[in-house]
Amino acid sequence: MPQGTEILQTGTGNKTVKLFANLNRSRTFREKNRAFAMEGFRLVLDAVQSGVKLRALLLTEKADAQYRAELQNAGASVQPLLISDALAKEIADTETAQGVFAIAETLPETADLPQHGNRCMLLHNVQDPSNLGAILRTAEALGTDALYLYQCVDLYNPKTIRSSMGAMFRLPLMRISDMDAFFAHCKAVGLPTCAAVVDRDADPLGGYDFCRGAVVLIGNEGNGLPAEVSGACDKRLTIPMSPASNSLNAAMAAGLFLWEMAKS
Repeated sequence: MPQGTEILQTGTGNKTVKLFANLNRSRTFREKNRAFAMEGFRLVLDAVQSGVKLRALLLTEKADAQYRAELQNAGASVQPLLISDALAKEIADTETAQGVFAIAETLPETADLPQHGNRCMLLHNVQDPSNLGAILRTAEALGTDALYLYQCVDLYNPKTIRSSMGAMFRLPLMRISDMDAFFAHCKAVGLPTCAAVVDRDADPLGGYDFCRGAVVLIGNEGNGLPAEVSGACDKRLTIPMSPASNSLNAAMAAGLFLWEMAKS
């Protein structure tokens, strides 16, 4: 650390620190500023290596000595703002903060509408940020062509970002606002739509052949897919379970469907 460099303390009212705290707390603020907050060395490094543009980088003195060179070598071009350990603890969203915080620009949507042969997933009103992050991570790991989001929890919720383990920086994503138009497009390109349902009368997941591709629809954690949405799909598929069980966690169910698609 260069001599004379100021280390920001708690209560200084620094505008960058305030911006980070507001981005961490508010979806509305994130959308208004087209930016999001993240913390942790591995996550920030992954973002930089994936081409995410940083607006600000905040480091404790210890983190500056330990991580600055690697972050800059990876492409982080912003000058770090040094903060005290007490201030880092104040703005952290985790209990064991590493002293590495960043403000980044929100990502462009990189997915196109699905085409014949694609293997994709649409999340319908998924509201748990950890579920969303886990699904993103699994989708990237299994080579899913794209993930579509309809009225889901904020992609830039801090828990979503951490749970995705960097997958959100690379996986093709698109927000969908019109389900009828989405179904019409899938029909036009000959891509089957498959509803994931908890219904013993639905077809078992293991018996469906995904060789022509498909879009699998996963519903809300508590309510599943609305009847009108599952009814509009070409197929209704279920994961066979023991009679004593009535549901699976949304992220786990999504993972099983993603695995079956990847196998075909």
